[in-house]
Amino acid sequence: MSFRTISKSLLAILLVHSASGCSWIFMTKAPEPVAAPSLPVECTSSNAAPIIDSICAGYFLANGLVLAAATSCDSNPSSGTCVQSGAKSTGVALSLGLTALCTVSAVSGIKAASRCSEVKASNSHCIMGDEAACRRLNPAWTPPLRLPAAPSAGAAPALA
Repeated sequence: MSFRTISKSLLAILLVHSASGCSWIFMTKAPEPVAAPSLPVECTSSNAAPIIDSICAGYFLANGLVLAAATSCDSNPSSGTCVQSGAKSTGVALSLGLTALCTVSAVSGIKAASRCSEVKASNSHCIMGDEAACRRLNPAWTPPLRLPAAPSAGAAPALA
């Protein structure tokens, strides 16, 4: 396998990966601070993108290991399946770099999805009336002013 074939394959995989589910790019919404905890929070709590990033990291790690274990054409030029030493070292370095990129992206996505789930849970408790959950979302939050209930129309007026 030539260096050009390896580099074109890696580039194609990187482009497909960046268009399909990278957590940094496709984590549609990370949880933002909740100023008024009265409406549902919109953020991405799905782990689908981080899972794709993990698969990406595994692929590039395997690719780097296969390239590292490949026979060098310098040591055995008569072998039909050898890799030039320059292409081998470049391919291994590129694979390891992409492994690191995908791993960092997966970890970032998992943290954002987990934080989103926590914020959604606290927000739903807040909407249901749990004031402590509201304060966890926004420490400056104050409960809305509650006016006393108006007397019903059939009630007798109070005598002074």
